[in-house]
Amino acid sequence: MRYTAQRHGFTIVELLIVIVVIAVLASISIVAFNGVQQRSRDARRAQDMTLIKKALLLYQADNGGVQRTTTYAGNDGGGWDSSATAPWMSFLTAQYGGPAPVDPINAPNTEGTGDPTLGGQSYYYYCYNAGSGPNPATANVRMGYWSEQTKTRVNVYIPVDACL
Repeated sequence: MRYTAQRHGFTIVELLIVIVVIAVLASISIVAFNGVQQRSRDARRAQDMTLIKKALLLYQADNGGVQRTTTYAGNDGGGWDSSATAPWMSFLTAQYGGPAPVDPINAPNTEGTGDPTLGGQSYYYYCYNAGSGPNPATANVRMGYWSEQTKTRVNVYIPVDACL
């Protein structure tokens, strides 16, 4: 009668195959997950722009216009306001849905110009008087953000009664 030992455990080759399969699956899921994060942050940014627009229109209804900012020196006594700098839309009190939301990354412009439309990862806001800016026939607000997914600036323009 022959005695045969029962084999317990796995061989080195079997273990290596399992490790390689797990590594491949992990790398595929990490690549897919990175795109989801960017899309979700961009979706939040678009939603935040909608909320800020509604707050500005409520503010305008009560005050006859929206606030001009002077954070970054601009034309006509106005300036750019950035969510990466204080005071970010401080005029939007709780009465108007404030404080205003900030970008999920909220990194300032590091190019040295201070103009939030030229760099950084933050929301920006500017109120143009009638006769200036991209819509010269009326006063208007320009606000926007940097889209991670499309790698471009997304601008939102809102006609307003006046820049206060």
